[in-house]
Amino acid sequence: MRLDRGWERPLPTPAQLRADVLAGIAAALVCVGSVAVYRSFGPMEEPSHGAESYVWFAAAGLALAGRRRFPLSVLLVEAAIFVVIGERFEDLGVVLSIQMVFFAALYAAWAWSRRPVALMMTSAVVVLGMLGWLIWSFGRPDVLSGGASPGPLPRDVALVIYTLSVNLIYFFGGIAWGHAAWMSARRRAVIEEQLERERGQQEAERGRAVQSERVRIARDLHDVVAHHVSSIGIQATGARRVLAVDPEAASTALGTIESSSRQAVSQMHQLVGLLRSGDEDPDGVRPPQPGLEDLQGLADPDGSPAVEVHVVGDPVGVTPAVGLTIYRVAQEAVTNARRHAHARRVTLTLRHVGDDVELEVIDDGRGSVGSAGDDGSGGFGLSGIRERVAVLDGVCDIGDRPQGGFRVRVRMPKEGA
Repeated sequence: MRLDRGWERPLPTPAQLRADVLAGIAAALVCVGSVAVYRSFGPMEEPSHGAESYVWFAAAGLALAGRRRFPLSVLLVEAAIFVVIGERFEDLGVVLSIQMVFFAALYAAWAWSRRPVALMMTSAVVVLGMLGWLIWSFGRPDVLSGGASPGPLPRDVALVIYTLSVNLIYFFGGIAWGHAAWMSARRRAVIEEQLERERGQQEAERGRAVQSERVRIARDLHDVVAHHVSSIGIQATGARRVLAVDPEAASTALGTIESSSRQAVSQMHQLVGLLRSGDEDPDGVRPPQPGLEDLQGLADPDGSPAVEVHVVGDPVGVTPAVGLTIYRVAQEAVTNARRHAHARRVTLTLRHVGDDVELEVIDDGRGSVGSAGDDGSGGFGLSGIRERVAVLDGVCDIGDRPQGGFRVRVRMPKEGA
């Protein structure tokens, strides 16, 4: 049995303390009843102080009411009562109830004590004191008679060996059982602590997942709103300027505004759908997110700036997540060129290179002076691109071109991270 008592057991709960009071009352009644039963058939005659024995037995039972709150004090009290009963009422010391009460006190001390040093000292005092008292009692003239023995050992030797063996098993059995209960409580506490720690980790992970989803949705909202609103703003400016002199061109610009607004509303609905539980849609089906096949929709050869889209290679094996990221990067790059770089031409080139897919967006604008997210304006464009690509284990190359203009180039595995 390991005597590691480094853990401090929590104090008993109010419910346990109430149960101990009831158990103490029940033990007192059992002890008193056991004395009455024993005297009814036992070999002793009713002594003149018979009522006193009932008081001591009742006190022994009631003392158990504090066995979990004051385990060491209760052990000392029960040991003292046991000695008093053995000395004043010699034959009553063998009554089972008083022996079980003392055993319960010894068990409770080792199961509930929160002071390991005091526990060791108290147990040593009680066990050695009880054994010493037992050995001293062998000196009484009526205990060791020296009579003949029918067995292989002398009668007195056999009596001493048997009595000491039974008491040693009694004492150390109570200690071992109590310590086992303490160890079991410690294991339960460790398991509860681990479960609580795991629950905390799960909560933290859920929080991080929610935060990551919020960031992703924020990026999507930024990409959708910035792209379409900037396009609408430029087309509206052009339409206003030519409305009086070229109604046909103004009508074309207004048509582009209408198309962009519809696309913005459609994509906003898709993003909002990610935040809903799907109750409005019995089948839980939402329109698909944009992907590589939607890149051509960014082409605008007659716009300002003019946008060209080129695809090189076979798009086989690209996952939806990678396709969505490529689309959002292209959308953001075009938006930046339109809003900040004052570019006249933007070229999107999508290349499928082995197991990777690469997107390059170049413009002939002002370069990093007008790049969103790098000018201190608080934009999220370039940082959003880096975050999106990093999630899928991709790499970015964003910066000015030597010959002028700005370049956004990203490359990532077709299957993502």
